[in-house]
Amino acid sequence: MATQQWRKEPGYLLNKAARRWNAMLLSMLREAGVDDIRPSFGAVLVPLFEEDGLRLGELAVRSGLTKQTLTTLVRRIEAQGYVERRPDPQDGRATRLFLTHKARALEPILVRIIKKLDRITRDLDAQTDFDPIAAWLRAMSQKQPSKS
Repeated sequence: MATQQWRKEPGYLLNKAARRWNAMLLSMLREAGVDDIRPSFGAVLVPLFEEDGLRLGELAVRSGLTKQTLTTLVRRIEAQGYVERRPDPQDGRATRLFLTHKARALEPILVRIIKKLDRITRDLDAQTDFDPIAAWLRAMSQKQPSKS
């Protein structure tokens, strides 16, 4: 496939759109005075905003990342003061991740920014019905890689 043809493929366009979304997110975070967070932190923070106190294994399932990847990411987020590990009261060998006060203070800022990004996305083309696109993105994000 010629390079020019790749630029028309959904995978390439999806990757490019995701990079652009992350760049806009980062810019808006900086404008809001938040300079110690990265878009990748969302893989940890969003599931914890939904349900605080998850084990790493459950977080891996919800984020779609491996435990190994999450371990590194959680260390970075923990170093920035957004999450803390606490012993699991049901299993002394395990730990659970909890949002800190700093993370809770960030949540309304993130909600406002995400709503703004959603408006920007929808304003690109007022004629487009985004429900089927969102459904496709949800399906794609849950698709498991093939073993072949």
